[in-house]
Parts: sequence; structure tokens; C-alpha cells
Amino acid sequence: MYKYVVSYNQKLTDSTLLLKLKKSSNSKSFSFLPGQYVAVSFKRKGRPTPARCFSIANSPTKKDTLQFSIRIKGRYTHRMSELTVGDEVSVRGPFGSFVFDENRDKDVVLIAGGMGIAPLISIVHYATNIGLSNKISLIYGVKSQDDVPFVEQLTDLMKSNQNFKPTFVISSGPTDKLTSLYVESGRITPEIIQRVTNNEYNGKKYFICGPPAFMNAMTRILLDKNIPADYIMTEAFSQGSNRQTGKLLSWPNNIYALGAVGVVLASLGITIKDLLDTLPKSAYSTSSSLVDSKYSTNSRQAELDKLVNNMPLLDNKAPATDAANNKTQQPNANNTSTNNTVVTPQSTPVTTPTPTPTTTTTTPTTPTTPKCTTTQSGITTCI
Repeated sequence: MYKYVVSYNQKLTDSTLLLKLKKSSNSKSFSFLPGQYVAVSFKRKGRPTPARCFSIANSPTKKDTLQFSIRIKGRYTHRMSELTVGDEVSVRGPFGSFVFDENRDKDVVLIAGGMGIAPLISIVHYATNIGLSNKISLIYGVKSQDDVPFVEQLTDLMKSNQNFKPTFVISSGPTDKLTSLYVESGRITPEIIQRVTNNEYNGKKYFICGPPAFMNAMTRILLDKNIPADYIMTEAFSQGSNRQTGKLLSWPNNIYALGAVGVVLASLGITIKDLLDTLPKSAYSTSSSLVDSKYSTNSRQAELDKLVNNMPLLDNKAPATDAANNKTQQPNANNTSTNNTVVTPQSTPVTTPTPTPTTTTTTPTTPTTPKCTTTQSGITTCI
């Protein structure tokens, strides 16, 4: 932060303030490039005010001096108009990539609307002060001739620098105060830009600064003339936020953006962590466990598989016969032999009562053909 004091504070027009600052004796030196801006704050009743951004309107060759052209609009700028000589002002910067490069920008067209003249007049001052041969054309659009804040400065610059040619476009009212300058009536049109450039658009660098609507309109005119976008530098002039629309964003815009992103990411991380801590572990699982569960059986299924695999194998063709054979082969507690064969002889019915047939249990060692005999009473016995 740099410390400056007010050296001049006067109105250029009814609505425009010219504020000049000089470096405080105990502050460091301040360097900037033509076209850049700074953040300015001061004290109000002993308390520091919020910082506002303003484009620097003087040449970087004027060391230890800063000059601003400020539209008096709103409470903040009204309080700035009340600053007196000797009041301390804090300055931060410089910021912005809307800068003039003397080695690159050999032929430039400056297009300003309203208070957008501030960074562009810094470019003109710089080129004139160091005697550059770069060709500079200015097209400046304002509502009335009374709204032109730097008439005397622009007239002197035109006389001092033969490579600088300004054109004023007055949208309404008379133009009698601008007799020594080139003046157009109405608004900036493609025809006016064509006359200023002599219908030679290529090879020029274009710097546009003003309200957003004005800036967009001028950009469309140039793009319709097939001007490459890289040859068009734009910066929306706003004393509130100084919204920059050039290629590069610099402090404070990028600091604000990165800070906001950091806060959002940190809040999101804390929210997710708190949510996971409050949920039971069974409420969520890792992706690997989900994949494993998809392709493997659960514990109950494994138990069923084990039970089925341990069951005895049966012959599907004759399960009843196998069961009967297994039962017959079991040992008998009343017999000592486990290989007994029971033979039931057949009987032939007769007219007389048939006695209960007797059963003979034998233990054959070798299979033989039974020998049968029949008694006179009709009873047949097989041995």
C-alpha cells in the first residue's frame, strides 16, 4: 500500500472531478504502465473507507504523481469531491492488462465513451512526453460538449504531438466550444470509424474503454470489419468495480474469484465429512465391496451349498430298492449269522384243510436245486 496526499481537487465540469495526488514523503515510489488502474481509499471521520478502483489519467513519466478523472455520482464519489489539499489517501496497485506497448502498438485507435477517456489520455500523455513516433487516433464520444473533461489538455497534446489526432463525437447540443478540434455530431458509427482510419483497418491495434453497452457496440463494428479479436483490447470503465474485460484478469478480480472458489470447496468438504460421520457405516459401502457382492454368494448361500454337497448320493433309478437293501443288510440281534436266506415253499390248494406250512431255514453253502416230495395226503415238501 502506498501513501499519497491530495494536491489538487477541482471540478472539470458540473459532473466531473479532477483529483491529483502526490506521493507522501515517507512512502515508497510508485510505478505503473499507461492504461492501468489503482484502488483508492481515504479516511472519513477517522475511519478508512472501502477501496474503489480508478484508472490513472496521467503519464507514467510523471513520477510520484497520480491524476484521476472521476464522475461525481453516488455517495462515495461525492465524499471524494470533499477531500481537501493535504488529506491522506491510500493507494494499492497498479492493476490491469489494458496497457499500451510502444514496441508492439505502432498504430493505435483509441475509442472512448464518457469517463472511459481516463486510461486512454494516459496513453496519449505518455507517447507525447517521451516523443514516440507511434500513430495515435482518438475517437471520443460524449453527450454534450460540456461533458468533455480534458478539452484544454487534448488541445495541447494535439499541438505538441503531430502523430496524435483526436475526433470528438457529440451526441446532442452545440459544438461551438470545440471549434479548434475535429467534431462529429451524433453517435460513433461505422462511417466515422471508417473516416478516422481512412478505411484501412488492418495492422492497427484498437483500445476501447467506456460503459459496457458502448464497448460491446464498438467491438461489434470492428469485428464486422474482420478485425481479429486479438487486435481489440477492451476494458469496461466503472468506478464501482472497474470490471475489466481484457484478456488477462488481475488483482483484485482474480483474488476475489480464487477466494470465493476456495470458500466454496472448503464448505463442501466440511459438509460431506459431517454427513459421512453422522450416517451409520452400513448406510454406505465402498465401490470395491459393491463390485465384490455382485459377483460372489452371501454367507447364507454358502451354508446351503455346503449342506447340499454333504448329502449322500442316491441312485435315481431305484431309490426304494436301495433303501430296502440297506435295511436288509443291517445285522440282526437274534442271529449270529448275517448271511441267512429265507425260502418260502409254495403250497397247492386241495379240498381238505390246509395246515399251516412250516418254514425251514437253511444256510446253504452252495446253491443247489431243491428236491420236492409229495405225501399221500397232498403235502409237498422241498429239500
